[in-house]
Amino acid sequence: MVGCVEPQKDTPQQDVHYILGVSYLQEGNASRALQEFHQAYEVDAHNPDVLVGLGRAYQLKGAFSEAESFYLKALKERPDDPLIENNLGALYLDLQRPDDAIHYFGKAASNLMFASSEVSLTGLGFAHFQKLEYLEAIQAYREALVQNPRYAQAHLRLGETYYAMGKTDRAVGEFQQSLKLNGNNPFTHFQLGLAYMKLNNPTEAAQYFRNVVRLAPSSDLGEQADHYLELLQ
Repeated sequence: MVGCVEPQKDTPQQDVHYILGVSYLQEGNASRALQEFHQAYEVDAHNPDVLVGLGRAYQLKGAFSEAESFYLKALKERPDDPLIENNLGALYLDLQRPDDAIHYFGKAASNLMFASSEVSLTGLGFAHFQKLEYLEAIQAYREALVQNPRYAQAHLRLGETYYAMGKTDRAVGEFQQSLKLNGNNPFTHFQLGLAYMKLNNPTEAAQYFRNVVRLAPSSDLGEQADHYLELLQ
């Protein structure tokens, strides 16, 4: 799941470090982001936006205990904030703690002030998916798509659930819909490759696996796709 960081205004010194931290996060440079957020934290250790930034940076670094600590501090400073609750839900997915993820995603999704409820609902669905609660997962994904029919991740996760249930044709339909909305996601291409293999359509499967290799050649997913291409030859 994707965490979020919002811009904020405070003292000029803190503001500069915070903005730089957000910029480094957007570039994928979590180490530099941590440096900037910590300098902002030294100015004001109670600013929830800075605390969220620290949580997000630590999460990207795989330092999940530190991330949890800063997210919880942020939530203490700004209770019932759906953005922070959504980030906690995403963290607990990373930690394979689906019950905690369900709690926080559910709170965020039920907050009428949260403008991105489809994100939390999709996270909620994936937490149920982790627990093999497929019907509950489908319900959450469908609710997400009611909120935003063009949310590619919800279509992708819904397809993933159908695939796990053996409903491969329906899975392909959702994967294709996700691909129309975000054609550069290698994981969607990979899932389509697997689905077409299951449907005994090696030609289509190979095409999607080649797309994975093209989009993510040096990744673990790219290596897996390359392995399947060898099997399909």
